[in-house]
Amino acid sequence: MSAITGFGQPLKNFTATMHPDSLCYLSLKKQKAYTASQASTVKEELDFGIFATKSDKSTTTEWFNLKTDNEKVPAHLTGTVTKIAAISFDNDQFTKCKTVADLKRMTGYLTTNSFANFAVIRNSNDYYQRCFSIETATGKRGLLFVTETGNGKLKVEVKTE
Repeated sequence: MSAITGFGQPLKNFTATMHPDSLCYLSLKKQKAYTASQASTVKEELDFGIFATKSDKSTTTEWFNLKTDNEKVPAHLTGTVTKIAAISFDNDQFTKCKTVADLKRMTGYLTTNSFANFAVIRNSNDYYQRCFSIETATGKRGLLFVTETGNGKLKVEVKTE
């Protein structure tokens, strides 16, 4: 008889305050947000950046991974390839996801092909995506839940395997 271990294991949790114009880089491993100037010292640890693109009528705010051909990320900060997918979890579902088993059960429908190099947080006053599933290059998964806190700041709650 064999047993599967690690499924009852609690997820790692942390919260970061981010802003597209200042604290715009996120490291899952370091459990921290970084400014553009700080990011170069921890480049290998970074997973995502939040970038805002302004047009005449609106601002689009998006997560981007740091793949080498990403036009939003400065060349000296590229390298990591954690991927992301927007999902329709509300805060209650996010809160209920506490263990690796919960994460696998709740996001098992997502295949590796479901993940992309970027995901939209907001692209108009009408569209605001709060929850995202992530997958690292090693296949580890997690969740990000984004809450706007005013003045362009975003509270990002993170749960990872």
